[in-house]
Amino acid sequence: MRGNILNRLKRQNSQSLIQAEMHFDRGMRLAAEGLYPNAVVELKLATRANPDHAEARVELGLAYHKNGQLSKAIKAYLSALEIQPNFVTAYKNLGAAYDEIGQFVDALKVYAKAIVLAPHDAELRIDLGLVYFNIGSYAEAIKGFRQALYIDSQNARAHYCLGLVYLDLGDLILAMEEHSELTDLHEKHLAFQLLDKIQLQSRQAS
Repeated sequence: MRGNILNRLKRQNSQSLIQAEMHFDRGMRLAAEGLYPNAVVELKLATRANPDHAEARVELGLAYHKNGQLSKAIKAYLSALEIQPNFVTAYKNLGAAYDEIGQFVDALKVYAKAIVLAPHDAELRIDLGLVYFNIGSYAEAIKGFRQALYIDSQNARAHYCLGLVYLDLGDLILAMEEHSELTDLHEKHLAFQLLDKIQLQSRQAS
């Protein structure tokens, strides 16, 4: 009798996991198409079918995030970290959400935790640098971007962000050096964006 009950529970659990993956896959496809409200519905169903599906919770948070529902996004990211405390992607997205709503101290703490888990992730160093940039801590911002370039010397985003810092500091020469780096890397779009900002600031200064 007990064996029959256990077998039934195993079948139910297996079916729930299959359902969770079906809803997860649908949610991912909908999110890729930019249909975020529909993605939210499917990803919520995935987390209900498998409450331990940390990745579904992160993707649910991202769908909320893309839909402008940042408080719900933060809640989803935090729930993913309760299940999987070393989930670097969850920390990345959580930090971005905190940064976006102006909770800079929380963002810094989150990125610091993520960097401990992924010390060779250049993008995390850039994300951390951008938070410092947003609060006007230029020295720390430059440090973050340079650390990113130490890990990945051809990281265009790091060069672009350094250019923005130098612009804020009024150093057009150093900003132009970062533009040259972007040009050498054939990053035409970012190079054009930075040059446009440099020229605008130069005209305003003259």
